[in-house]
Amino acid sequence: MPDVESWNETTDDNPPFLQVRAKRDEFNPERKRQPAMKFRLSVPVALAFTGLLAGAQQQPAAMAAAPAQQQPPAAAAADTQQPQANEKPKASEEPDDLHINSVTTLAGARDVLARAEKLYPGDNKRRLAMAMAVVVEFETAEGNTTGETIALADRAIRVAENAEGTESSIYAVTLAVRARVYGALDHPELGRPMAEEAFAIENRVTHDLGDYITVAAGLNFVCLVQSDYLCEEKTLEKQLGAIHADPANGHNYLLSTLIGLISSHHFRKEAEQARPYAVELEALAAKEETTTYNWSTAEHTLSQYYEDASDYAKAYEHAKTAVEMGAALHGPDSQLDSTAISHLGWIEMALGHSEDAQKTYQRVIGMYLKRWGPDHSRTADVKGVYAQVLEAAGRHKEALDMALEAHRIKREYVRLAIRLMPERQALALADTHSPSFNTLVSIGVNNPEMGGATVYQEVVRSRALVAEEMAQRAAGLNRTHDPAVASLEDELEKWRKTVMELQGGAPGSMQNAQPEAIERMEQIERDLATQSARFRADERARRSDLADLRAQMPAGSALVSFVSFAWHRPEPEDFARSPKLSYAAFVMRKDSERIRVYSLGRAAPIDDLVKAMRASADAEAHSNGLGSTRNERAYRQSGDLLRKAIWDPLRPALLGAKLAFVVPDGMLNLIPFAALPEGESYLMDHGPVIAMLSSERDLIPAEAGPKKAGLLAIGSPEFEQAALGTDGPPLRGAPVDCEAFSEMQFGPLPASLGEVREIATTWKKANQQEPTDLLTGSEATRARFLEAAPTARVLHVATHAFVLDKACGKGNPLLHSGLVFAGANYDRQSSVLTAQEIASLDLHGVDWAVLSACSTGNGELHDGEGVLGLVRSFRVAGAKTVVMTLWPVDDEVARRFMRSLYAERFARHRTSADAAWLATRSLLAERRAAGKSTHPWYWAGFVASGAWQ
Repeated sequence: MPDVESWNETTDDNPPFLQVRAKRDEFNPERKRQPAMKFRLSVPVALAFTGLLAGAQQQPAAMAAAPAQQQPPAAAAADTQQPQANEKPKASEEPDDLHINSVTTLAGARDVLARAEKLYPGDNKRRLAMAMAVVVEFETAEGNTTGETIALADRAIRVAENAEGTESSIYAVTLAVRARVYGALDHPELGRPMAEEAFAIENRVTHDLGDYITVAAGLNFVCLVQSDYLCEEKTLEKQLGAIHADPANGHNYLLSTLIGLISSHHFRKEAEQARPYAVELEALAAKEETTTYNWSTAEHTLSQYYEDASDYAKAYEHAKTAVEMGAALHGPDSQLDSTAISHLGWIEMALGHSEDAQKTYQRVIGMYLKRWGPDHSRTADVKGVYAQVLEAAGRHKEALDMALEAHRIKREYVRLAIRLMPERQALALADTHSPSFNTLVSIGVNNPEMGGATVYQEVVRSRALVAEEMAQRAAGLNRTHDPAVASLEDELEKWRKTVMELQGGAPGSMQNAQPEAIERMEQIERDLATQSARFRADERARRSDLADLRAQMPAGSALVSFVSFAWHRPEPEDFARSPKLSYAAFVMRKDSERIRVYSLGRAAPIDDLVKAMRASADAEAHSNGLGSTRNERAYRQSGDLLRKAIWDPLRPALLGAKLAFVVPDGMLNLIPFAALPEGESYLMDHGPVIAMLSSERDLIPAEAGPKKAGLLAIGSPEFEQAALGTDGPPLRGAPVDCEAFSEMQFGPLPASLGEVREIATTWKKANQQEPTDLLTGSEATRARFLEAAPTARVLHVATHAFVLDKACGKGNPLLHSGLVFAGANYDRQSSVLTAQEIASLDLHGVDWAVLSACSTGNGELHDGEGVLGLVRSFRVAGAKTVVMTLWPVDDEVARRFMRSLYAERFARHRTSADAAWLATRSLLAERRAAGKSTHPWYWAGFVASGAWQ
């Protein structure tokens, strides 16, 4: 079932720990753009603080029904110490004079700590460390983590060590709590080693199940934040083993652990693996006679399991029971039960009970409207699911209207929220608008004649939201502000934060407060637009009206936008099936207001063809020309099929076009469209000219940047002349893993010296009034580039590049790639420039950034955002057009291409699109004239992207 909420519920009745967001944003084609529903997020997070659910089971039913009475694991563990017969008594056997086990609020935890400081002076007592740990957990879970929280967590570790040493349960508990702080601060890479150390200690020393569960929960949490499902599952399985080994005490934790294991497999749609846990949970549920919030959650989890197992009849039974339990606990139509009610509606639709499902979703939407109002992102989530129900019921126009409304709200919510986030977190949040995006595009593809323009408008506005924000942020940091404009910008930022805070406001506060805040925010935006040319330009690009885009297109041109999305089929019998990652294309012509929509089918076979084409190029790159015929044949076979899949369906819409602007998505970012085979030739031989854009907004004129002049050209850096250890022609870099990168020696690039000298000569003849800065050999250093790059109009870098494995870079995709400068074989740190560092430069006013190195167009793919790598970093920094490579390039081929490229652009004054196209055709013509292989590896690797003029 699709997500009805991307953030966990924050209600007066929910414990603070249920407010922690579980981020599961690793790419998975089978569930792309389809995060799970709320409890699929909140249950595993609650399990990270296992005492939440376990504590409730130790209370009478009336108390357990109120989740607010539950505890964090540190609090629960403080009261569950069970000394063994021959074990030396521990400090935990002291009377619970602090009453840690009764703490239910942050204020209560702080009060306990204040009393502990008086009772246990000296920073060497176990109970003082435990009191500190409880405060840290409450502050972390409530999102109140500050520098004082971190300091308190570190102090708790020191107190635990002083009290019982590093080989003790209390030391392991405090380490686990500190690890959770790292995870909550989005630094799981720092928390993971600490959590693993804590778990290893606990496995060596523990005699207490409560401590074991608490420490395991720390590792489970950081694994969950890292989207390491295998680690999460293994930790939960170990918890379950410990629980089964201690049934006398384990019953307190059994329910929550089983729910966590089923939910973990549910994320991956692994019904068979979840089956033994579901069987055990169902047996427990059958014996349970009380009605509590936890058992309602258990019934809901079992419904999800049977949904995955395609047993919708049983899924319905458990979903109905969960809803009935919720009603008994909280009354009818409680927001606490909205997710369970929504899931019931989804199961009803899966069973073919369309009318019942529609009534259920109308009920749920009413609940959300009453609580949050019409413009809240949570209301948008449930409207997006209802749009799917309407589409499957054949109410296509209503489905389209509902999906448009839902996605517009979600898109605006994401746009505002990411302004307050670092890029990595912004990318994760941007994924949360994917379900509504998938639904909207699916309805547009299913009904191409009904709403092509309105759907396409949303596609355009949803593209590269994070890249746009990062670029505007970088521009703002490097711009001198008018005081009046700066004052308005500060006020606008304040009201944007207010709008975001109201997204999590208290019940009843939304209906009036949020619309008022939005109105005030929009008024400031209008005021800014009248006073700031830069703001007007930014807003114009953000809105990207189709009419504006069309006005910027030259005569005889077409705009082709590819979209990767999870396709919800319209047939009712397909409703319950998982949507499949697919491709669609939208085509807009300069001379027509009609938007044509094309379904291109499943992404998997298309992506396989892309991989096959690139594998052929890689094989040719390393063959020394010995397998050219075989490699070209393989390329043509896969390329011909790819052309038939993604280009031929569009030909009627492209008829007569002289210029085609192409915005790729998904794996299509990694292919040269001009080199798609067509018979014995290629698309390049027949036109139209193809100009690549990173987003449709590239057509909108940018604000006039600072006037810059000159060429900065770097080539043939002195790497210490170490050999690459490879036969064949020197290639300008290749993907390497972290360990290999640290040991790699970079070899010389002799042809790059001639390359930069030739382009410098061409530049000087065409731009006699502008300077030329040529840095080669030992002068081609990172420091010289950083100093000179912000002042030049054209940047040319002919060196090695690197693209690292995803596991590198501490999870930051902009640390996965970079450029290499002189001295790299001697001092790696001062000779490498990462994409993240490049993105922080001020390159506004740079017309061209030419990256004459291997695979500079590669990086981590992110649907809707493009490739997270070097090209993106130069664009974010302000460069208008980037010339990149899609695969490893031959040193001599690069030299010849660049010579032709600069001649076309600066001597003959071609547009960027025409210059790149003609330079590529020149390479192809040379090879044909010489009777050599026309494998695209030799001539099609260079692509220009961005401003086309």
